[in-house]
Amino acid sequence: MIYLGLISAFINAAASMALGMVVFSKKPRDAKTKMFTWVMVAVATWSTMYFCWLMSGNARTALIYCRLLSAAAIMIPVCYAHFIINLTGASHRREMRARYVIAAVLFGLSFTPWIVSHVESNKWFIFWPKAGPLYPLYLGFFFYIFVRVTTLLLGEFKKSTFLRRNQLLYVIIFTLIGLLGASTNYFLWYDIPIPPVGNIFVTVYMIGVAYAVIRFRLMEFNLLIARSISYIVLIPLIALLQTSAVYLLNKTTERTINIYYLVFVCSFIGTLLLIIWGPNLRRKIDGLLEQRFLGVMAARRAKLRALTQQISTIKDEEGIFKQTVESIAETLTVDHVGIFMRIDYEPIFTLKAFISNQIPRLKKLIVNDKNPLVLVLQQSPHALLLDEIEHNPSNQNRQSIAQLRRESGVELAVPIYAGSFFYGFLALGRRRTDIFYSDADLTLLESLGLQIGLNLRTRQLERQSNHSEKLISLGTLAAGLAHEIRNPLVSIRTFSELIGDENNDADFYREFKSVVGRDVTRITAIIENISAFAENSQVKTGPVNIKEVINGVYDIAKTEFTRAGVSFEKPESDMPLVQGNYSQLLQVFLNLFQNAIHALEGRNSPCVKIGFRLESDEAGCQTLIVSVADNGAGIDEIVKARIFDPFITTKATGDQVVRRGMGLGLAIVKRIIEAHNGSINVTSESGCGTTFYVHLPCIT
Repeated sequence: MIYLGLISAFINAAASMALGMVVFSKKPRDAKTKMFTWVMVAVATWSTMYFCWLMSGNARTALIYCRLLSAAAIMIPVCYAHFIINLTGASHRREMRARYVIAAVLFGLSFTPWIVSHVESNKWFIFWPKAGPLYPLYLGFFFYIFVRVTTLLLGEFKKSTFLRRNQLLYVIIFTLIGLLGASTNYFLWYDIPIPPVGNIFVTVYMIGVAYAVIRFRLMEFNLLIARSISYIVLIPLIALLQTSAVYLLNKTTERTINIYYLVFVCSFIGTLLLIIWGPNLRRKIDGLLEQRFLGVMAARRAKLRALTQQISTIKDEEGIFKQTVESIAETLTVDHVGIFMRIDYEPIFTLKAFISNQIPRLKKLIVNDKNPLVLVLQQSPHALLLDEIEHNPSNQNRQSIAQLRRESGVELAVPIYAGSFFYGFLALGRRRTDIFYSDADLTLLESLGLQIGLNLRTRQLERQSNHSEKLISLGTLAAGLAHEIRNPLVSIRTFSELIGDENNDADFYREFKSVVGRDVTRITAIIENISAFAENSQVKTGPVNIKEVINGVYDIAKTEFTRAGVSFEKPESDMPLVQGNYSQLLQVFLNLFQNAIHALEGRNSPCVKIGFRLESDEAGCQTLIVSVADNGAGIDEIVKARIFDPFITTKATGDQVVRRGMGLGLAIVKRIIEAHNGSINVTSESGCGTTFYVHLPCIT
């Protein structure tokens, strides 16, 4: 029996220290966590004294340790009662203070014969403690607290639902297990022949309560047990290594070394190594345990983790929202997922995507800036379990959140934000078979929410930048349009003012008719080109042979080439087909050919050269690059930077003889190419000519 007691005491001490560290490291500032840690400290002290008592070699030493363990034991139920009060949110300050006062008195009396009078041998133990005259008071206080705690837990359990109800159920069950195990210590005090076989249940009690202490989301239960066991093994192993080091140093040294000095040196080295290797060792142990004990869940989380990296590649925002809710529903086994967002200037948060068997409940949810859930989410960037808020007495929104939870079926809300910008939130209902959301689930969802927020912020900034560019282009367009229309209008106005002075001069009227007709035609052309630039209609597309387009454009512009004395060169090789509209691509290359001819006026040996080139990306998709090069004077750097803006041109604008120089051609060309999912760019060097490169995706 002594050996069983030693083993159980050792396990209890190691488990309480390990659990205290694990739980406290998760939420060091939380009142419940702090109080639970103090419970673990009391249990660890009691277990250590219990171990030392069983190892005692004489009655005097055994009596000292018996009184020490009795003093530590009286603090366990008091600290535990305080923890339960924090957990349930009950207000029993006076009663709690009275407990501490009584516990302090009993703590002091534990070191006197009033609680433990002496030790004597019995059937199972060499030095078993005997009760003093006040021991019944000590025992009655111990059991009173546990009965009071159980009553408090049962009362709160009846009022609770879902997560909270299950959490309290776990606490009640494991509290009773702990009480049953600890109570087996007291029978032999009054010569009742029942040995303390239930001590081992104290560890079960601690693990069970630790699992529930942080709202069921500390970690998965099997992973918690595995980690606790690994730490229980690791702690005594480190202690054993240090003890072995002290022993070996003491044996191998020629002269006797002070044992305290040896202990100090070995402890110092051991602590230093623990600081250096401790975090990495813990991460490796946790990683191996998670992979071993979570299995399918770990694989599902890996898929959700991959989504955070894929979000930036999804084309539109609707696709992001849809894929997010689908991935969450699949990986976390949730049938009730929605994403509420407010983008740009929307007045309320609207349901952008959802997967739900409770669609009417989600759709009826009106979410604006005054919604209690939004108010809570804006205060913290962390995921929120509504059940936690509902049972948190310090939260002012608990009643509103409770009502929202009942009406909408939402159990978990994850904020979507980027910096100080709050865009919305993910709303999740209960998981299938009522599995709970763990700390790992919430961390992963928070990461996903942050990634969505950053992506939305990037797209928002791009839209704002494009809007600014459009305003600049609009200003340029307005200025150019005014300039282009003003010239023909001046001519018309001048001739109109001269009508009365020229009487019936036939030559004047003929000239007037010619000028007005020409300038009205020019104004009509300007308006047509503006319409072509502004038009954004979809056209039918199909397979197009670029070589046929080039040949067709040359046939149209052949007369202009001949008149200007410009030679034309093109490759004869065949190229893959592209997806496009033949007429629009004809318009693109006709504009580029005409620009090249105009740029070659007055040049020696003028020539326009066409080139074809294929490029492939990492995915194996091919792009056809068509180059249109001339050996003209080139384009000025300032003009080249804005060559594709409307009314930017290198030609003389407002020409009254030749119909050209408006500066809308390349703007229209760029619009058409981009509509074909392609791009266009230009290189130019002063005196060496200009080359335009048209990039068009090939049909695979």
